[in-house]
Amino acid sequence: MLPLELRTRQFDIHCGASVGAINTSFLVATAHDHKYQSENLRFFWENVRQENIYRRNLKALFGFLSRSSRGMVWKFIQGKTSGMPHFPGFLDTEPFVPFLSKVVPWKMITKNIKAGLVQALALSATNVFTGRMELFVQKNDSVQYHGDNVVHYVKIAPEHARASAAIPVIFPTVLVNGIAYTDGGLRLNTPLSPAIHMGAESILVIGLNHRAGPGEKIPSHGVHGQQAALGQVLGRVMNSVFLDKIQNDMETLTRINKIIEWCEMLHGESFLEDMNAMLKKKKIIGDIADRGLKKLHALRIRPSQDIGEIFRVAFRKLDKKKFTAFEKFIVRFLDIDPNSGVDFLSYISFIPEYLKQLLDLGFEDARTHHAQLVDFFQR
Repeated sequence: MLPLELRTRQFDIHCGASVGAINTSFLVATAHDHKYQSENLRFFWENVRQENIYRRNLKALFGFLSRSSRGMVWKFIQGKTSGMPHFPGFLDTEPFVPFLSKVVPWKMITKNIKAGLVQALALSATNVFTGRMELFVQKNDSVQYHGDNVVHYVKIAPEHARASAAIPVIFPTVLVNGIAYTDGGLRLNTPLSPAIHMGAESILVIGLNHRAGPGEKIPSHGVHGQQAALGQVLGRVMNSVFLDKIQNDMETLTRINKIIEWCEMLHGESFLEDMNAMLKKKKIIGDIADRGLKKLHALRIRPSQDIGEIFRVAFRKLDKKKFTAFEKFIVRFLDIDPNSGVDFLSYISFIPEYLKQLLDLGFEDARTHHAQLVDFFQR
């Protein structure tokens, strides 16, 4: 629906965290064919199912019970904790490895970056040993990274996307060169920073957190006077960890832009040019000084509806008799009450009706922002 002259515009820099690492890897790998890109990314999410991501049969149940108990058995038998087997996570994600390798044409990432269709791809992951966010970056020589995060310049491969998408505790950590990594959204306190530190001037932000408007009723789940179910608490914690950080980052960007505008009003239109010349003259170094102070344009599109509520409605319509023994166990083990909140399950469930509604919501929200998107791509 964009004007014809804008339909072939490419993003120079792609950055993704958590599930966004999978999406952005796919976008870079298919940047040479927009029609294939759009159709197959939708096809992928329409058709992905739990069994593509993790085991959900009786073997998975017995495996979970074995993984969660063998540490205690080891300590009882050995009388020590050194060398004790660790609990990797609730889910056995072995099926995810071949599935992800198949659905993304990983070798095309290198070809498309070398061809100049994309300048850089950056995926964030959390180093479990240090607790710090680190970046896996593949780029052309023309792109320079000016941030202070640890950066690994690599050929992006499935393990990097898997590491970024490994939800803590639920999914096992992913070893990359012997280092254990987990979800990239966990410590990504400034989600815009990887793109900014690689020179982006206009940024399109795809968020996942619906923000209620004035007068909009916020759904409340649970029974007054009763303790919240464990599953509900876990869901709220995960939402706060993964979904809310973009707001603060956008507010900081807007604030810096305003300060620059006020300085231009006070000192003239040459303020930015003079400021950057002064930084260079005095040999001041650092991320802002290295790349130069500038105004940044960011367009954020976030869901116009609460994703958690969409999932809750879809979940309530499910025939629970079709749940596997493993799924029934997880629901009971984590005390997930469908009446009080199922946000936690939305992170690991791939219900066809739910996925279709998400895809349709994304399309409609993009259409709502049509004028802003046209303005963005014309910059």
